[in-house]
Amino acid sequence: MRRIITILLFAMTAAVAAYAQKAQYKVEESSAKKMPEWVLSTEKDYLIVTATGGDIEDAKAAVLESVKRQIAQSIATRIVAESNLQTSAFESGDSFSKSQSLETSVMSRTAKLPFIGEISLSKAADYYWERRYYRSTGRYDYFYAVKYPFSDFEMRQLVTDYQLYDKELNERLAKFETDLDFVSSIEEIGENINNLRVFLNEFDVQDPRYNQVQILSNRYRELYDQITIDWFQEKKGIVVANLTLGGRGISTSQRPVLRSNCASQITSSFEGNALVIRYNDDNCYDEDENYIDLRLKAGNKYISERIFFKSTVDISLTGIVSDAATGEPVAYARLTLIPSGKTATTGRNGMFVYNDLSSGNYSIQAVKAGYKTVEVPASVMSGSTVRADIVMTPDGSADTYTPPAPVTVEKPVTVQTEQPVVKQEPGKDPINTVRNGLAAYFRFNGTTRSEVSAIQGTPVNGPQYTVDSPDGTKAIALSSLDLSQISFPKPMIAYPARNYSISFWMKGYSNGHVWSMACGDYRFNYPKLTIKEGQFYINNRFDYNGSSFTHPQLDYNWHFIAIVVKTENNETTAGLYIDGVLVDSISLAGSASQPCTKFLLGGESESGDNAIDFYIDNLRIYSSRALSDEEVAQIYMSEK
Repeated sequence: MRRIITILLFAMTAAVAAYAQKAQYKVEESSAKKMPEWVLSTEKDYLIVTATGGDIEDAKAAVLESVKRQIAQSIATRIVAESNLQTSAFESGDSFSKSQSLETSVMSRTAKLPFIGEISLSKAADYYWERRYYRSTGRYDYFYAVKYPFSDFEMRQLVTDYQLYDKELNERLAKFETDLDFVSSIEEIGENINNLRVFLNEFDVQDPRYNQVQILSNRYRELYDQITIDWFQEKKGIVVANLTLGGRGISTSQRPVLRSNCASQITSSFEGNALVIRYNDDNCYDEDENYIDLRLKAGNKYISERIFFKSTVDISLTGIVSDAATGEPVAYARLTLIPSGKTATTGRNGMFVYNDLSSGNYSIQAVKAGYKTVEVPASVMSGSTVRADIVMTPDGSADTYTPPAPVTVEKPVTVQTEQPVVKQEPGKDPINTVRNGLAAYFRFNGTTRSEVSAIQGTPVNGPQYTVDSPDGTKAIALSSLDLSQISFPKPMIAYPARNYSISFWMKGYSNGHVWSMACGDYRFNYPKLTIKEGQFYINNRFDYNGSSFTHPQLDYNWHFIAIVVKTENNETTAGLYIDGVLVDSISLAGSASQPCTKFLLGGESESGDNAIDFYIDNLRIYSSRALSDEEVAQIYMSEK
């Protein structure tokens, strides 16, 4: 009886309050003769939302915003309730304040969901409005109410949408973090800083990721301070400069500002990542200090370097010092030339140069803390440049290293950082041949790093370098006995693999896996190139067995191979080129249905193809571009 009396008293109190409020104004106009009962009640699977405004449009806008806010608040409350307050990153002390901080942060991001943006009054199940006149103040306003459908099923769906959205934010944040170690140009640093500035808007200030984004932005800005310029004088009138960041070469699309105290007619051009500076030194004298000042813009600051040169110089001995375990360049190794006693120190790119040496037999001793001292022989001849690369073994390693025979190259030559000095015919410049769209270029001359990007392959089961190669440098030998392979930690072909080109030189043709994209837990490899019964076989999609090219049986010698996939009028075809000539073109069944995670060269595929025995060199990957017949022929002629 007491409970019934309490309910009646509450109802009477509410009625009195509603009457008192209504007595303050007069309804002069309304959308219905009588206010619907739902306006002052609650209903399952609906939101009842009211708002006021100076005119009808203001009232509509206010009620629409309130609907969005209430839905976002409902989702945030549900997510917080299901999270069990696993929010240690929030520094609030008690559970209540921690819950409030998390709920505010979740609500901020929930408001960005596509569903929230699609909320419209046209979707309301019912509405009601009044034009009210307030006697005490003499003013008018509009009251607007909506009955908006919002079921528990929709709530659960939105919670799922939020979780997917939140996962995507974490993945984007992780990618920014990973890409710090793979920056390939000055411009890429600025682009990532701008993208992070936009990305910051995704987070409420109470979200710990807000600070993480700001820290990442600062770390990207700090990269500008870590960029250095290594240089050497190649010969009279030519110096070569390289930008380095964290021990690896990077590029830039800008032209440097160059000034000299005596040189004239100064020009510059990029050859790969190397900046080749040419100048006239007729007005320079060796008894003076001759220099060229180089300046590049990096963010809101400048990178500067003073390059000193002589009027006469003769490069006699050059090479790169690298780590036997990782293949990475060894910076600041101390070199001593025996018997002359001349010393040199490697740059950040591991490179060293000795100029103006007399003809004779020498050896180079390399010393670096943390490495075993190593000594390699070199025979210098007047009028030639000798290439003598040095591999240093870390202390504590049981591996032994046998230095390769030095390579002697007739002059003139162009020395490029991390690349061999190779005699080329006039007009041949492989790295700049068909450069448009070239995503990666691997010469495998003692390293698995691309010459046109920061992509670095990881050797698996010890692939061997061999001096047997089509261009006179090293190549990679992969074996089926030890399942040796090179794994590249990034997809090299743009999803969904409808247009791409891959070329390489190959020697030895056992059956098995040549290259493929690996797709993680799905255990599929596509696109994929294999050899079956002496024929190249391509698979561009996981759910069919692929198609065979028709071509002559190849002998054991080096051959240039190119695979060009292109899509026109919704039809995808693959062309096989051997030694620069198109030998077969076949139709492919569709393309990859999901993005992959890495690129595999040799070894076993994740989908069960056996490893292969072959040599491979000069691997080119055009990730989203189909080459023409003429372009394939140009690459073949530049590399053969």
